[in-house]
Amino acid sequence: MSPSKLNMATRVVKQVSALRADFKVSVVLTLIPVIVAISMGLTACGDSKVIIPGADNGLVSTKVTMGGNEPIWPNDDPSVPDGGGVYQAQNCAACHGVDGKPVAGKSTVDFSSKDWGRQQKPVDEYDFVTFGKKGVEHPKMQGVLRPSQIWNLVFYVRSLSTAPLTDAEIADVLPVFGANCAVCHGTKGYGNGPLMKGNTLEPLPANFQSFPRFFDRTDDVLWDHIANGIKWEGMPNFLGKVDKKKNVTFDRDYCYKLVGFVRHFHESNKTEAATKEAHQKEDKEDKQPPTSTKPQT
Repeated sequence: MSPSKLNMATRVVKQVSALRADFKVSVVLTLIPVIVAISMGLTACGDSKVIIPGADNGLVSTKVTMGGNEPIWPNDDPSVPDGGGVYQAQNCAACHGVDGKPVAGKSTVDFSSKDWGRQQKPVDEYDFVTFGKKGVEHPKMQGVLRPSQIWNLVFYVRSLSTAPLTDAEIADVLPVFGANCAVCHGTKGYGNGPLMKGNTLEPLPANFQSFPRFFDRTDDVLWDHIANGIKWEGMPNFLGKVDKKKNVTFDRDYCYKLVGFVRHFHESNKTEAATKEAHQKEDKEDKQPPTSTKPQT
């Protein structure tokens, strides 16, 4: 072999050796995390168990499905009467009084105050009862009460300042709502009134049956929307107007009564069992074919 070819071959051998050395180092570096994991017991050939530090059962925490501090919405309208039972069972009156008036030295919040009650969002009250609040000494009900019980309690507390409309009051307001509001919001508040045929309205009329939306509204905000309207959204103002056919003046108090009517779509003045029965009856009626209005011949 000529000296030039020998030198070339020698250089090739050295380059190959260097590449092999780099490859070995790369493989070793790649395997280090695996070796460390095995030594720490995170995985092993004969044991597929995954160990999570802090888990309460060695596999996974039983609290993993509880989520963070997010509200769990109810499956049906919260029941004010059943909330009264929770208020009594949890002895809330010891601090907040039977009628919501604070007990001296134990509470400063007056649940019976309309001004206070109208400024509270249901979801904020739920969060406070469920998760507590930093800097405020109050028992947390997460894990003590079911979410549905907490929602019932929230709406019972709200009723101490503003009672829900009775069935008679709902029946009295219904024709006024039907003549002035149902054209957009629908007779049952789903936001599907006659003007919504073909989805012609933008933005869409509010769905009063939506828990996330209306549990995030105070009564004062709802009153403002009814009284003063919502600019650029098609919601008219009603304060000061008169419905002559229904003999109703939309004054301050009547606008608050309409707030109560809106609330009745997502709260109940009946027990949970009675509320469920009433909704089942409504669903059954909705599924029945419409009655013919053609004159008989």
